[in-house]
Amino acid sequence: MTKLSSSKIFQEIVKETSYKNKDYSKLISLTNMTFFLGAGFSKSWDLKYPTGQELFSLDRDDITDDFLEFLLSIGYTDLSNIQFKEFKEIAYQISMQKKYPSLRRRYIDEYNLEIIENEISSIITKRFNKLVPINYIENASYKLKLEQNPTRNQKKIVSFFNWLESHTTGDTDQIPEGLRINFITTNYDFLVESILDETLGEDDTHLIYAYRGFTPKTTNKVKTPTTIHRHWLVQNLIKLNGGFEIFGSNDQGFVVDYTKKTARDLDRNAPTLILPNREQDYTGKYFQTIFPKAVRTLQESKILVIVGYSIPEEDALIRLLLRQFAEENVDGTEKVIFFIDLMDEQTQIKKLESIFPYHKRARNRYNIIPFEGTFIDWINEILSINNNA
Repeated sequence: MTKLSSSKIFQEIVKETSYKNKDYSKLISLTNMTFFLGAGFSKSWDLKYPTGQELFSLDRDDITDDFLEFLLSIGYTDLSNIQFKEFKEIAYQISMQKKYPSLRRRYIDEYNLEIIENEISSIITKRFNKLVPINYIENASYKLKLEQNPTRNQKKIVSFFNWLESHTTGDTDQIPEGLRINFITTNYDFLVESILDETLGEDDTHLIYAYRGFTPKTTNKVKTPTTIHRHWLVQNLIKLNGGFEIFGSNDQGFVVDYTKKTARDLDRNAPTLILPNREQDYTGKYFQTIFPKAVRTLQESKILVIVGYSIPEEDALIRLLLRQFAEENVDGTEKVIFFIDLMDEQTQIKKLESIFPYHKRARNRYNIIPFEGTFIDWINEILSINNNA
């Protein structure tokens, strides 16, 4: 028997779980599919999107006066640049001094630590904009726009998600059925939202259908379109590390704002970003709010698609989060994991077995489907199958 390719298996699963061409008099069970996206996903859209190594390696021009004073206070003297490893050490020192007041230096307190954290988030937002301009909303519209002249690969990515969207529920009886697409991402950018807005057409927006794990006080400076989502309509879009559009508000909640900010705006109130750290710090209110929602999304999903995330050893909590997709061996028997990465397939399987160790003991009972290649390679195969079907 010929072994089916990853792309063929995926295409058949979508067809099987779709509401299309089914007996509409019968209930079609809801199937949650979750895309878990790392920096490689954004790279597949445009190579200019930075990796962590690129984004968090700072030039001297990036370092502001307040940040400079903090660096000098903790012993940094060579400030011609800051490499990624050094950045993680600096973020670690900040998080430890926040967490343990007795460790704070003579002239460090909770308030200037907040100022420094805001300063760093502002620096990172500006640096990202230098590397690849963020597609802010510049008018009253709720819709995010993609590039005016998309590349061939960008068109294919949109076509792929258009195809998936066409298989999600079209029911009108307010019962969730068929396929549902969710997203959990480690990225700060707006790419997922922009693709969703593109697939929804001219007169619709992801803001009505995408639950972010928290309800913003306002969206783009006006009342949020919906404060309570309807289960038959909603999909999850959870940003584990925060995002360039998420801001803390004075009354302890969060607001979502995709409008363009000036440098002065960012210095005054920078986005909520969880910064890379030698010992990753996920104790803040934002992460504590969205983490249980990410856990529940994975637990309720039957299909997990990991794209552009290499499952590094140091991301201990994220690895534990992924484990919630199939916490015990019985949980994994009816679930499927697709892993798309440039690593060879055996390395991919070993990475996943380090999270799901029971797969190694009974490999033939679990559905781990690796793909060695880029996300573009993978969707090219799927779109080709669809065109020839």
